[in-house]
Amino acid sequence: MTYKCYILDDEPLALNVIEQHLSKFEQFEVCGKSTEPLQALGQIKALQPDLLFLDIQMPELTGLDLIESIQNKPAIIITTAYREYAVEGFELNVLDYLVKPIPFKRFIKAIDKFLEQKIHKPAAEISPVPPTLIEATFLLIKAERKTIKVAIEDILYVEGVKDYVKIVLRGQKIMTKTSIGNFFNELPSDRFVRIHKSFVVAIDKIEAYTAHDVEIQKMELPIGRMYKEAFIGLMEGR
Repeated sequence: MTYKCYILDDEPLALNVIEQHLSKFEQFEVCGKSTEPLQALGQIKALQPDLLFLDIQMPELTGLDLIESIQNKPAIIITTAYREYAVEGFELNVLDYLVKPIPFKRFIKAIDKFLEQKIHKPAAEISPVPPTLIEATFLLIKAERKTIKVAIEDILYVEGVKDYVKIVLRGQKIMTKTSIGNFFNELPSDRFVRIHKSFVVAIDKIEAYTAHDVEIQKMELPIGRMYKEAFIGLMEGR
Protein backbone atom coordinates (compact mmCIF):
# COMPACT_ATOMS: atom_id res chain seq x y z
CA MET A 1 0.00 0.00 0.00
CA THR A 2 1.17 3.52 -0.82
CA TYR A 3 0.60 6.41 1.58
CA LYS A 4 0.23 9.99 0.35
CA CYS A 5 2.25 12.63 2.20
CA TYR A 6 1.96 16.42 2.18
CA ILE A 7 4.78 18.66 3.46
CA LEU A 8 4.19 22.23 4.67
CA ASP A 9 7.10 24.36 5.84
CA ASP A 10 7.96 27.98 5.09
CA GLU A 11 11.64 27.03 4.70
CA PRO A 12 12.43 25.42 1.31
CA LEU A 13 15.47 23.65 2.79
CA ALA A 14 13.29 21.97 5.42
CA LEU A 15 10.90 20.81 2.67
CA ASN A 16 13.80 19.24 0.81
CA VAL A 17 15.16 17.46 3.89
CA ILE A 18 11.81 15.82 4.66
CA GLU A 19 11.26 14.90 1.01
CA GLN A 20 14.71 13.31 0.84
CA HIS A 21 14.03 11.35 4.02
CA LEU A 22 10.71 10.13 2.60
CA SER A 23 12.32 9.06 -0.67
CA LYS A 24 14.06 6.26 1.20
CA PHE A 25 10.67 4.60 1.94
CA GLU A 26 9.05 3.06 -1.13
CA GLN A 27 5.55 2.94 0.41
CA PHE A 28 5.36 6.75 0.72
CA GLU A 29 4.81 9.33 -2.01
CA VAL A 30 4.81 13.12 -1.73
CA CYS A 31 1.47 14.20 -3.20
CA GLY A 32 2.08 17.89 -2.49
CA LYS A 33 4.26 20.42 -0.72
CA SER A 34 4.17 24.13 -0.06
CA THR A 35 5.81 27.02 1.78
CA GLU A 36 2.50 28.95 1.90
CA PRO A 37 0.05 27.91 4.67
CA LEU A 38 -3.08 29.38 3.08
CA GLN A 39 -2.33 27.76 -0.26
CA ALA A 40 -1.54 24.48 1.47
CA LEU A 41 -4.82 24.45 3.37
CA GLY A 42 -6.83 24.18 0.16
CA GLN A 43 -4.48 21.59 -1.32
CA ILE A 44 -4.63 19.42 1.80
CA LYS A 45 -8.43 19.42 1.70
CA ALA A 46 -8.38 18.50 -1.99
CA LEU A 47 -5.60 15.89 -1.93
CA GLN A 48 -6.64 14.15 1.32
CA PRO A 49 -3.11 12.98 2.27
CA ASP A 50 -2.61 10.12 4.71
CA LEU A 51 0.25 11.90 6.46
CA LEU A 52 0.99 15.61 6.91
CA PHE A 53 4.40 17.00 7.88
CA LEU A 54 3.70 20.40 9.38
CA ASP A 55 5.84 23.30 10.59
CA ILE A 56 4.48 25.49 13.40
CA GLN A 57 5.96 28.97 13.06
CA MET A 58 4.79 30.26 9.68
CA PRO A 59 3.46 33.60 8.37
CA GLU A 60 -0.29 34.22 8.06
CA LEU A 61 -1.33 30.92 9.66
CA THR A 62 0.50 28.86 12.28
CA GLY A 63 0.70 25.10 12.07
CA LEU A 64 -1.47 24.74 15.17
CA ASP A 65 -4.12 27.03 13.66
CA LEU A 66 -4.02 25.00 10.47
CA ILE A 67 -4.61 21.75 12.36
CA GLU A 68 -7.78 23.23 13.84
CA SER A 69 -8.91 24.31 10.35
CA ILE A 70 -8.81 20.80 8.84
CA GLN A 71 -12.00 18.79 9.22
CA ASN A 72 -10.87 15.37 7.96
CA LYS A 73 -7.46 15.34 9.56
CA PRO A 74 -4.67 13.08 8.29
CA ALA A 75 -2.01 11.75 10.64
CA ILE A 76 0.14 14.77 11.52
CA ILE A 77 3.83 14.95 12.34
CA ILE A 78 4.98 18.35 13.54
CA THR A 79 8.42 19.49 12.36
CA THR A 80 9.79 22.56 14.13
CA ALA A 81 12.79 24.20 15.71
CA TYR A 82 10.73 25.12 18.76
CA ARG A 83 10.37 22.55 21.55
CA GLU A 84 7.90 24.56 23.62
CA TYR A 85 4.91 23.68 21.41
CA ALA A 86 5.12 19.96 22.10
CA VAL A 87 2.40 19.77 24.75
CA GLU A 88 -0.01 21.93 22.75
CA GLY A 89 0.66 19.81 19.68
CA PHE A 90 -0.23 16.59 21.47
CA GLU A 91 -3.40 18.15 22.80
CA LEU A 92 -4.38 18.40 19.13
CA ASN A 93 -3.65 14.67 18.68
CA VAL A 94 -0.56 14.92 16.49
CA LEU A 95 1.21 11.65 15.84
CA ASP A 96 4.74 12.82 16.59
CA TYR A 97 6.88 15.91 17.15
CA LEU A 98 10.24 16.23 15.39
CA VAL A 99 12.74 18.91 16.34
CA LYS A 100 14.93 20.42 13.60
CA PRO A 101 17.49 19.57 12.45
CA ILE A 102 15.75 16.20 12.04
CA PRO A 103 18.16 13.23 12.22
CA PHE A 104 17.19 10.41 9.86
CA LYS A 105 17.38 7.98 12.80
CA ARG A 106 14.66 9.97 14.61
CA PHE A 107 12.64 10.32 11.37
CA ILE A 108 12.54 6.52 11.04
CA LYS A 109 10.91 6.26 14.49
CA ALA A 110 8.15 8.65 13.42
CA ILE A 111 7.52 6.67 10.23
CA ASP A 112 7.47 3.40 12.19
CA LYS A 113 4.91 4.90 14.57
CA PHE A 114 2.68 5.85 11.62
CA LEU A 115 2.96 2.40 10.02
CA GLU A 116 2.36 0.58 13.30
CA GLN A 117 -0.83 2.50 13.96
CA LYS A 118 -2.06 1.98 10.41
CA ILE A 119 -1.45 -1.75 10.63
CA HIS A 120 -2.66 -2.46 14.15
CA LYS A 121 -5.38 0.12 14.86
CA PRO A 122 -8.37 1.55 13.02
CA ALA A 123 -8.00 5.29 12.47
CA ALA A 124 -10.68 6.11 15.05
CA GLU A 125 -8.70 4.35 17.76
CA ILE A 126 -5.37 6.00 17.08
CA SER A 127 -4.10 7.98 20.06
CA PRO A 128 -0.86 9.95 20.15
CA VAL A 129 2.15 8.67 22.04
CA PRO A 130 4.35 11.49 23.35
CA PRO A 131 7.95 11.24 22.12
CA THR A 132 11.12 11.19 24.14
CA LEU A 133 11.02 14.98 24.18
CA ILE A 134 8.02 14.90 26.53
CA GLU A 135 8.88 11.83 28.57
CA ALA A 136 12.56 12.33 29.29
CA THR A 137 13.46 15.65 30.86
CA PHE A 138 16.00 14.20 33.29
CA LEU A 139 18.08 11.10 33.96
CA LEU A 140 18.81 9.37 37.24
CA ILE A 141 22.57 8.77 37.45
CA LYS A 142 24.21 6.51 40.02
CA ALA A 143 27.44 8.14 41.16
CA GLU A 144 29.35 8.75 44.40
CA ARG A 145 27.19 6.20 46.29
CA LYS A 146 24.01 8.09 45.54
CA THR A 147 21.52 8.70 42.72
CA ILE A 148 21.80 12.11 41.10
CA LYS A 149 18.98 13.72 39.12
CA VAL A 150 20.47 15.25 35.99
CA ALA A 151 18.45 17.52 33.68
CA ILE A 152 19.00 16.46 30.06
CA GLU A 153 19.00 20.12 29.05
CA ASP A 154 22.13 20.69 31.19
CA ILE A 155 24.27 18.02 29.49
CA LEU A 156 26.97 19.50 27.24
CA TYR A 157 28.69 16.28 26.21
CA VAL A 158 29.57 12.80 27.43
CA GLU A 159 32.99 11.17 27.32
CA GLY A 160 33.71 7.45 27.58
CA VAL A 161 36.61 6.69 29.95
CA LYS A 162 37.33 2.94 30.08
CA ASP A 163 34.44 1.37 32.03
CA TYR A 164 32.97 4.75 32.96
CA VAL A 165 31.41 7.76 31.30
CA LYS A 166 32.07 11.35 32.27
CA ILE A 167 28.96 13.51 31.97
CA VAL A 168 29.94 17.14 31.48
CA LEU A 169 27.29 19.61 32.59
CA ARG A 170 27.26 23.35 33.03
CA GLY A 171 29.70 23.80 35.92
CA GLN A 172 29.76 20.14 36.95
CA LYS A 173 31.16 16.74 35.92
CA ILE A 174 29.77 13.37 36.99
CA MET A 175 31.38 9.94 36.60
CA THR A 176 29.22 6.83 36.45
CA LYS A 177 30.02 3.21 35.67
CA THR A 178 28.53 2.29 32.31
CA SER A 179 29.54 2.17 28.65
CA ILE A 180 29.15 5.20 26.42
CA GLY A 181 27.00 3.11 24.05
CA ASN A 182 24.54 2.23 26.80
CA PHE A 183 24.43 5.82 28.03
CA PHE A 184 23.86 7.14 24.51
CA ASN A 185 20.82 4.86 24.19
CA GLU A 186 19.27 6.57 27.23
CA LEU A 187 19.47 10.01 25.61
CA PRO A 188 16.85 11.52 23.26
CA SER A 189 18.07 10.68 19.75
CA ASP A 190 16.86 14.01 18.35
CA ARG A 191 18.99 16.01 20.80
CA PHE A 192 22.32 14.14 20.95
CA VAL A 193 24.73 12.78 18.37
CA ARG A 194 27.72 10.47 18.66
CA ILE A 195 30.78 12.01 17.02
CA HIS A 196 33.48 9.58 18.18
CA LYS A 197 33.75 6.20 19.87
CA SER A 198 34.43 8.15 23.08
CA PHE A 199 32.22 11.24 22.67
CA VAL A 200 28.51 12.06 22.51
CA VAL A 201 27.51 15.74 22.27
CA ALA A 202 24.33 17.77 22.72
CA ILE A 203 23.41 19.10 19.28
CA ASP A 204 22.11 22.43 20.53
CA LYS A 205 25.29 23.06 22.56
CA ILE A 206 27.57 22.88 19.51
CA GLU A 207 29.07 26.33 18.95
CA ALA A 208 31.26 25.51 15.93
CA TYR A 209 32.59 22.51 14.05
CA THR A 210 34.99 21.46 11.31
CA ALA A 211 35.45 18.16 9.52
CA HIS A 212 37.73 17.11 12.37
CA ASP A 213 36.33 18.48 15.64
CA VAL A 214 33.38 20.02 17.48
CA GLU A 215 33.61 23.06 19.75
CA ILE A 216 31.52 23.27 22.92
CA GLN A 217 32.34 25.98 25.46
CA LYS A 218 35.93 26.32 24.16
CA MET A 219 36.46 22.54 24.35
CA GLU A 220 37.50 20.92 21.08
CA LEU A 221 36.18 17.36 20.82
CA PRO A 222 37.42 15.07 18.04
CA ILE A 223 35.17 13.66 15.30
CA GLY A 224 35.93 10.00 14.61
CA ARG A 225 36.41 8.90 11.01
CA MET A 226 33.49 6.46 11.06
CA TYR A 227 31.13 9.10 12.50
CA LYS A 228 32.18 12.03 10.31
CA GLU A 229 29.85 11.54 7.32
CA ALA A 230 26.72 11.06 9.45
CA PHE A 231 27.58 14.03 11.67
CA ILE A 232 28.22 16.44 8.80
CA GLY A 233 25.06 15.21 7.06
CA LEU A 234 23.03 15.85 10.22
CA MET A 235 24.40 19.36 10.70
CA GLU A 236 23.88 20.31 7.08
CA GLY A 237 20.42 18.78 6.86
CA ARG A 238 21.23 15.95 4.46
